[in-house]
Amino acid sequence: MKRLFLSYFFFAVSATVCAASVSELWCHNGEKRIYGKLYAPDTQGDKMPLVIISHGFGGNNTWGTPYAESLTREGYLVYCFDFCGGGNLSQSDGTTREMSILTERADLLAILHQLRQRPEVDAQRITLFGESQGGIVTALAAAQAEALVHDIILFYPAFSIPDDTRRRYPTRADIPDEGEIWDMHLGRCYAEDIYDLAPYDAVANFKKPVLIVHGDRDRIVPIAYGERTAQTYPNAQFFVLHGVDHGFYGLPQWLAIQLVIEFLEKQKS
Repeated sequence: MKRLFLSYFFFAVSATVCAASVSELWCHNGEKRIYGKLYAPDTQGDKMPLVIISHGFGGNNTWGTPYAESLTREGYLVYCFDFCGGGNLSQSDGTTREMSILTERADLLAILHQLRQRPEVDAQRITLFGESQGGIVTALAAAQAEALVHDIILFYPAFSIPDDTRRRYPTRADIPDEGEIWDMHLGRCYAEDIYDLAPYDAVANFKKPVLIVHGDRDRIVPIAYGERTAQTYPNAQFFVLHGVDHGFYGLPQWLAIQLVIEFLEKQKS
């Protein structure tokens, strides 16, 4: 594991214009439709690397927009999507009561299998990139389909969710049929599907490159979870953003984008 501590205070943001085309693109997980947007560079090659971006709990595809716009300028295709039932503003099929980490893993795997068949996609250069709950979903999906994934990027991955769930419901009998977290109405499956999940064991055999970025003041997913996640992988880079809470905005977001670009460019060699 490579661990670096970074401060963002000495970086300046330069305004850039997004040079990309954006089109709506639906995928499918069984009978459920998954809404997403495909960002493509204006100057396209025959085959381009693809980054699939997964939002966190309660989010939607717009979380990935700043990253998609930056990556297309570097020649990457980027797909940002809404998990089925993944948030109150999701445009994909399904309700929040039907959603769990495992249903989201199935959504992501379905997307991966479909997009790698597209003629403009370099199927040997597919990156999975997720934040928070989307981070643990990304890690679990990549572990299941390692042969189809070139590398992964995890922002403050929520490996804390199984522990949080067991603290909230000490026994399975305590899990209600419906509950609510942060204005999201959840079904029993949200807790039940991951109640016995040992996330570090589930991803430990993934040997391809991993980038993990975590703020040291994260109050939702404490940095200890990011540290343990990085220690679990045999080929991980771990970057700590000082003074940064859950979610990257402003200068921390800009720095995170630079880390992503640098990581992806290094994987080309």
